[in-house]
Amino acid sequence: MITITDKSECCGCWACENVCPKKCITMKEDNEGFRYPEVDLASCIDCGLCEIVCPIKQPQQDDKVPKNYVVQQKDSHILRTSTSGGFFTAISKYAILQSGVVFGAAFNNNMELQHQYSETLEGCAKFRGSKYVQSLIGETYKEAKKFLQEGRFVVFSGTPCQIAGLYEFLRKKNYPNLVTVDLVCHGTPSPLLLRKYFAYHASIAKSTVIDYCSRDKYYGYKYSTASIRFTDKNKKYHKGMEADMMLRLYFKNICSRPSCYNCHFKTLHRISDFTIFDCWDAPSISNIFSNKGATNVFIHTKKGENIFESLKKDFIWSKSDIESIIKRDGVMIKNVVPINPNRKQFFHDLNNLPLSEVERKYLDCTLTRKCIAYIKPLLYRIGIFSLYMKLKRKKC
Repeated sequence: MITITDKSECCGCWACENVCPKKCITMKEDNEGFRYPEVDLASCIDCGLCEIVCPIKQPQQDDKVPKNYVVQQKDSHILRTSTSGGFFTAISKYAILQSGVVFGAAFNNNMELQHQYSETLEGCAKFRGSKYVQSLIGETYKEAKKFLQEGRFVVFSGTPCQIAGLYEFLRKKNYPNLVTVDLVCHGTPSPLLLRKYFAYHASIAKSTVIDYCSRDKYYGYKYSTASIRFTDKNKKYHKGMEADMMLRLYFKNICSRPSCYNCHFKTLHRISDFTIFDCWDAPSISNIFSNKGATNVFIHTKKGENIFESLKKDFIWSKSDIESIIKRDGVMIKNVVPINPNRKQFFHDLNNLPLSEVERKYLDCTLTRKCIAYIKPLLYRIGIFSLYMKLKRKKC
């Protein structure tokens, strides 16, 4: 049976819970908000399936260098509501037009991020946008397998560890009707922190949080902005990475899952069909000149290549150079290091102090910092800061 003694050796993919024939494995939340498998020993038949499907115990990698493109949606509405260039919406549309099913991460009514599926393009809209927290896979691996066995076309998106978990659960990689899309991530921050963050802002706004995006384009694509929607439509929250508490803690490497600091899946050679992530500097490495958002698309399989050919009509697109992309943004292959030395104390305080005190203790809240946090997004919105950075790059 699976036993977690070192939490850095569990990525929280849920493959073990989905595969258990006796349903005796439950993903239980620890004091940091992350979930780990817990086995009911009275029901366990010691079949060993949970260990067989663990993607960390059975790592897989493709050794081929992927083909790579930079893409940007032609549809302005899709581009605006997407975190980057809108590739995921295009592949969702491709699946739906084939009477297929799309799996992605969306918030439920309790504002927990969970994997869900949709059979309509309208339903897929909730999967757009970055949500910096690990989703609850639940039974979606089983649901995906059922659709695949029925012959339905399935697109499954998720973090690379979740895609690895899906393949291990299926015990079969060559489903012709399965397309997988993995998302490059910096790490997965604590769901406990996110819950407290929502409660904190709900108390300030005196209104319930009903939606959240970690990377909105409110101040433009070049400036990461956290946005919250409330039941009271008059309440608004849009804060950049210099001001938003969640983003600031996330990029201090203080609140991610233990396995993220030594991720087994950060590699150029991935087992998914597609890997997608931001292309921050598209005008410098492609023929895409708009700064409204672009996506790096790495294609790992022949199936992916064929599908991409069908999607090209939806995009402005350009071939790109892998080395240049990795040099500009190495998050695809680089781990979340170094671990913040205050991480253990941070989670102790998160469980015992009001979030406002945690913020004051771990983040710079000086007047100078607050002024920068107020002025910088406004400069981005009117384009002055982007122009300055462009001129600075040319001088370099």
